[in-house]
Amino acid sequence: MIRLLSSLLLLIASACTAIGQTKITASEAAKIFEKNKKVQLLDVRTQKEYTDKHIANSINLDWNQKAEFEESSSSKLNKKKPVYVYCLSGGRSAQAAKTLAEQGFTVYEIEGGILKWEAANLPLERNLSQTPKGLTIKQFKALTKDEQMVLVDFHASWCGPCKEMEPFIKQVAKKYTGKVKVVKIDVDENGTLTKQLGITSIPVLYLYKGGKRTWKHTGFADLETIEKQLN
Repeated sequence: MIRLLSSLLLLIASACTAIGQTKITASEAAKIFEKNKKVQLLDVRTQKEYTDKHIANSINLDWNQKAEFEESSSSKLNKKKPVYVYCLSGGRSAQAAKTLAEQGFTVYEIEGGILKWEAANLPLERNLSQTPKGLTIKQFKALTKDEQMVLVDFHASWCGPCKEMEPFIKQVAKKYTGKVKVVKIDVDENGTLTKQLGITSIPVLYLYKGGKRTWKHTGFADLETIEKQLN
């Protein structure tokens, strides 16, 4: 009788930890995201991993920074909406999902993370590096000094031509992975830097090869114009 009661309590405890948590496959998640572009999609890998590649429309909260993760998740996520969580292979997302469920969120964990997502041939946004606020000229030079080509996109959220160019910039990042690093710089968040570089209108594209600027383009540029400089 005691053994039966213990087993029953264990089952109840296990069920309680699962409340609010559901695992879904990459393909199932992709179908949901295709229908709803405004889902709460959370990438819990490091910022570097996120910058290299991530699922479109996701936000990044590093699970390894646990104190910051718990604080940011409470302020940036809406408990009235489900949260979809992923990492590289599932380890970190499982822990993050458990924590979020305990906080009262309804959580869907994408099984196998980025690895399973890629294995299913699902699209990723790659190598689009949005620089932090207040980038110094020294940091900018270090950012553009790379063995591969570096395409810098100076833009702003209110800029119409910048928004029109965005699909082309993403295509370049995806098509030329390993050959071209795409860096996005918001001029509103980097006023001192853009002033030092003499940028007075946007959009502006800079292309660097071996740390030296080889091309500058002011105004809208289509994909063909950009690719001519890359080939």
